[in-house]
Amino acid sequence: MVEASWTSSLDLNTPAGRVLRQFISTLPKERPFTITVFGSAPIQIMVDPNLLSADVAVFSPTEEMAEFVRAAGLDREQTDFYIQVSSELNFRTSQRWQGRTQSVQVENVTLVFPHPIDILIAKLNRLDDKDVRAFEVVRAKTGHPTEAELIKELQLAVDLFRPSFDEEQGHDLANNCRRLWPLIFGREIDPRAEIIAPALAIRKAGYGEPTRDYKQELRDALKSGG
Repeated sequence: MVEASWTSSLDLNTPAGRVLRQFISTLPKERPFTITVFGSAPIQIMVDPNLLSADVAVFSPTEEMAEFVRAAGLDREQTDFYIQVSSELNFRTSQRWQGRTQSVQVENVTLVFPHPIDILIAKLNRLDDKDVRAFEVVRAKTGHPTEAELIKELQLAVDLFRPSFDEEQGHDLANNCRRLWPLIFGREIDPRAEIIAPALAIRKAGYGEPTRDYKQELRDALKSGG
């Protein structure tokens, strides 16, 4: 399991860091805010300033956050490099992510940065070319995640492999693992055999259930006439 940070500092002098500081300077000063940064921006700020992106994706419990971004002139209609206000639901990653974030206080705003492993797991849901690039950059700079680390973390996040709702496209995590593995680790992977099945076996054992699928064995025996 990944517990230690893979980076020792947060660089807010990167393009993403500068636009966040610019935005923070426009926020009301009489109240505190918490803003979580996800997407590629945390990797730029924590790992490699050369990993660029068209936007800075954030979410916040503050309902007016999108209005504040618009008032600051930093939404996508007003600038090429913009802040995208999203929902926490858009950050589909390990349920463990909140326990291993880094944060920094800038004026009256707490900026929260998920661990790179949680950023990468979230990127596996889509796995565009820029998402593959994020894996390459993080591994080149930190040596992580190793193959064993990523498999273990995906086992702990096994519910992400459940089928998406019909209206959600491009979130086939198992297929995206099959695409990623040869590019990053140089081999094919069977996500069901190496990630999903072991995780479900551990879960069943925790419930005190048998890890063997006796119902399936009975069905197979009936089919064969046994």
